[in-house]
Amino acid sequence: MDRKGFLKNTMIATGSLLLGGAGIYRLLNDKGPADNPLPRTIEKIHHGNMKKVLVIMSAGTKLGNTDRLTDAYIKGLVERGHSVTKVYLGSMRIEGCRGCGVCQRLAHQCAVKDGMHDIYPLFAECDTVVMASPLYFWTITSQLKAFIERLYAISADDKYPQKDSVLLMTAGDDNESTFEQPKRYFRFLNQALGWNEVGVYCAGGCTGCEKLVRQIDKEHLENAYKMGLEL
Repeated sequence: MDRKGFLKNTMIATGSLLLGGAGIYRLLNDKGPADNPLPRTIEKIHHGNMKKVLVIMSAGTKLGNTDRLTDAYIKGLVERGHSVTKVYLGSMRIEGCRGCGVCQRLAHQCAVKDGMHDIYPLFAECDTVVMASPLYFWTITSQLKAFIERLYAISADDKYPQKDSVLLMTAGDDNESTFEQPKRYFRFLNQALGWNEVGVYCAGGCTGCEKLVRQIDKEHLENAYKMGLEL
C-alpha cells in the first residue's frame, strides 16, 4: 500500500473520533495540491431577468466586513431582479499579469493557468462588474489588482468590453482622505477601460482583524442594500 493509501485508511478508521463523516469525505475526494492548490469558490446566487452582475469579492475573510457589505448590496440586486454571480478571490489562486504578451499573439488566451480562467467567461457575459475590497495600505487588495491586470488578456488594441462598474470598500479609518487613493484609481480605471461608473460606496470606521470581533455599522449595510436596489 502506498503512503497516501495508508493515510486514507488510517483516517477512515479513526474518522469518527477525529474528523467525522464530512471530514473523511473531503479527504477521500479532494484532489492533490497540483490539481487544486486552493478551493475555487464561485456562487451563482440568483438568476433574474434584468442585468447580469458579476461580483468580485477580494477580501481574504468570508463573513468579514467587506463580505457583509457585499452581501447587503447583493440583497438589493436580487430584489431588483438582476442575475448575480459572486466570486471569492481570496479562495482562489490568481497570479498577477506576467507581461509575457502571449495573449496578444495567441487568440487572447492567457498563458497563466489558474483560477482566472474560471472568471473570464463570467466576465464576458456580465453587464456589470462589482469590485469589493477592504482598504489595504491605502488601496485595493493585491488579489483585486491581479484580477484587473489579467483582464489585459481579453483586450484588443487596448480596447476592453464595455461594462458598468461598482466599487465597494471597507476600512478601519474614517477620515476625509481614507479612500482617496482607491477611488482615484477606480475612476482612472473606468476611463482607461471605457467602463461606465455607476456606483461607489466606502464604509469607514469598521473594526478589523486587530479586534476579537469584526464589526461594520448597520447604516453602511442599509446604504449598500439601497444602492443595490438602485442599479
